[in-house]
Amino acid sequence: MNKGKKSSIESLFYNNKFLMVFSVVVAVLLWASVKINYSADVTRTLSDVKVNIADNISLPEDYKAFFNEDDLYVQVEVSGKAYNVNQRAFSKDDIIVETVGSYVDSAGQKTINLTAKLADTAGTTDVVITKVIPSAVTVYFDKEVTDTFNVVANLQNDMSSLATDEFTIGNIVPSMTTIDVKGPATIINKLEKVYFNAKLDEDSLPLKETKEIEAEVAYVLDRLSDSKYLSCPGINESNPPTVTIPLYVSKQVNTSVKFVNQPAVYNDKIPEFTVYPAKVNVLYNSKDEEIENLFVGTVDFRNVSNKVNYFEFPVDEKLGVNLVDKSISKFTVSLDMSSMSSVTLQKTPAKIVFLNQDESYSYTINFEKSELNSVTVMGPKDKLDKITEEDMQIEINVSSLSLMRSNEQLVEVSNISIVSEGFDDCWVYGKYNAYISVEEKE
Repeated sequence: MNKGKKSSIESLFYNNKFLMVFSVVVAVLLWASVKINYSADVTRTLSDVKVNIADNISLPEDYKAFFNEDDLYVQVEVSGKAYNVNQRAFSKDDIIVETVGSYVDSAGQKTINLTAKLADTAGTTDVVITKVIPSAVTVYFDKEVTDTFNVVANLQNDMSSLATDEFTIGNIVPSMTTIDVKGPATIINKLEKVYFNAKLDEDSLPLKETKEIEAEVAYVLDRLSDSKYLSCPGINESNPPTVTIPLYVSKQVNTSVKFVNQPAVYNDKIPEFTVYPAKVNVLYNSKDEEIENLFVGTVDFRNVSNKVNYFEFPVDEKLGVNLVDKSISKFTVSLDMSSMSSVTLQKTPAKIVFLNQDESYSYTINFEKSELNSVTVMGPKDKLDKITEEDMQIEINVSSLSLMRSNEQLVEVSNISIVSEGFDDCWVYGKYNAYISVEEKE
């Protein structure tokens, strides 16, 4: 080696730029070493740490803990070296917060203290837990029960602004009429009904058609906080609570009736009748098909005699519409058949048909006990002068008869019809019963 030249390493220390960089690196390393080993402890607060309801709470038999999941999150304050408690080194998953062991001897809201410790999965033990905020949680202890309650729909809007004058708002209808509620027995016992509360967006008003909107479940209790311990098992994302706001249109329509068991001549041309009131104003759902006539009831020709017949039909839910005039409680129908005559045949109709019979059994009518030996027929006099029992047929539905009973069974005759030609304007008046015995065929 040429002693006259300095070595390359030795020459670096005579390089001012190198010495400057080298000094900075050494200084940083020394600062980091001192900081790590001798820096003061720092404090950090971790949020949204989940509380575990531990098994160390002694409860009466059949009792359980009720709580709102949102109430089981706390803050935990920890201290330690910065490198141990920073976000990369330490998280809320490294902490376990749970209830302190306690004894519960009665139902109700209880305050349970909390304790915290490092989880086994924590990357370090050089962290000190200094505080849990809050230091206790409120838990309700009781027996769990489920009961069924009526549902009331409640619209939280000013009703006067919902629709224009051409429409009428009907009764708000909840998607469920009853609902099961589960929770602490002492709270359930205070509950009388459940509300589906809903509110329409003001931008959607006034309504122009019937509307369904989602609602919130609400309970009326002495303490509002008690409701958080209740739940409805039948409500979920696929079956949310809703309310329907029916919007009705008002229209004047003619009233009418339908007929059953009428003579064939009246199938296409019904007899003259009157309904009082003859016209009414009805409210029908804006989404339904427009109403042309309101059928107030059905007239069975078995109840029509040869006189002026009167029938009354009450206004109830069977009507299918709402009447504007709430003073109308019934409709009266008059049917004038006084131009017809009447005859009573003292012999049993000749033709008998058993409907829905079991072919393995035979059916026999006891005519002496039955009401079939005296049948009243209505119609034009010239036709009734010619009619006989040979022109009539009895139809009896035997599907309701027991095949295991040996004694006679009473059943209402389904229909007695006139089957011969030339009598299509005649009909059998009244309802008849028959005694029938059933016997298995050999």
